[in-house]
Amino acid sequence: MSEPDWAGLWRELVERSGRPDKAGEALERGKEKRPDLLLDFMLEKLQAADTLLDIGAGSGRYAVPFARKVKTVTAIEPSPARAAVLRENGIQVIEGRWEDATVAPHDVAFCSHAMYTSADLVAFVRKMERHARTLRCLVMRMPAHDGVLGELSRRIYGHPHDSPNFWIGYHVLYEMGIYAHVVMEPAVRRWTDESLDAAMSRARRHLQLEDGSRDALIRETLARRLTVQDGNYCWPDGMRSALVWW
Repeated sequence: MSEPDWAGLWRELVERSGRPDKAGEALERGKEKRPDLLLDFMLEKLQAADTLLDIGAGSGRYAVPFARKVKTVTAIEPSPARAAVLRENGIQVIEGRWEDATVAPHDVAFCSHAMYTSADLVAFVRKMERHARTLRCLVMRMPAHDGVLGELSRRIYGHPHDSPNFWIGYHVLYEMGIYAHVVMEPAVRRWTDESLDAAMSRARRHLQLEDGSRDALIRETLARRLTVQDGNYCWPDGMRSALVWW
């Protein structure tokens, strides 16, 4: 059996979505209210004299605490509204996409969930390497090994991936000759929906099948795989992130 074209699969999944990715927002939502292993790990790795690039910094989930630890943080952020929030928190901002940004080299390049709209992950990472003197870090979603979306994706698309993720990204790095370290969040925040119809909507959205063309398959799979607890439909799928660094 031949290996998948991992970079090509990443591109296929990015191009299929055809819209800005919202997964990073969902994965980061609420983290300020609970322990964050990945943030704690990064803060231990960083040095007070470091200069850091935060690529796709959003509203500063990582950039703000980084700025308290390192010499300077430069955020690359395409959203004017989020860029304004970053500036309010004293972060230097370059507005635009990483692919188009002109920026000087820093010690560290960091990107959390902002790579999902970049079809060419190889070029994205190579640019990070050119602009980071000591450390490169990617935070990516980690899908469940036994997830419902994995089963549906395999039956519909021929592979178990509904979107760009750590498993694909790590293989892309390996094929680039990058032997990265990994830190994994220990806990999965499992998805729950209040009804089977709500679960159907979630599955259609993730699978990019809003036209209802595979509704029969999706409904049969959800009815078989989801469990009902306290009136809620509970998934084996959920939200977990992995930090890849080299």
